[in-house]
Amino acid sequence: MAAPRWEDVDGLITRLCATRGNFATETSDNNSIAQYEPGVRLMHESDRGPRWVAIDDVQECWATFERLGSVNRQDLLQPGFCSAFMFALFAQVDGVVRDPVEPARLTFAALSGRAGLTAPGTAGPRVVPD
Repeated sequence: MAAPRWEDVDGLITRLCATRGNFATETSDNNSIAQYEPGVRLMHESDRGPRWVAIDDVQECWATFERLGSVNRQDLLQPGFCSAFMFALFAQVDGVVRDPVEPARLTFAALSGRAGLTAPGTAGPRVVPD
């Protein structure tokens, strides 16, 4: 499995906006993307209210993920200070999994040696065969 790319993140944002798919973050149980202006900004709605997020900020956080190969929330603080949203968004990208040793860290399935152990687009608990 190849590592996901920015286009995969953009496709996820488009789908979440079109379906108003709900997802949880560490700071809010109810999150959705209410509006998306490709290449410009998205409207993140949560229990805490709506917030515009610049797509440049999402791309910069994704570039950090690609550069480091794995991230935790602290790695995603800059820019924009919406690390819980970024972490939860990236966790839904096909090919992204929770690190088996450090569950508060995301990594690429292709790099973890555990590709295929979670359903596509999920970074939740995994069953690891003996």
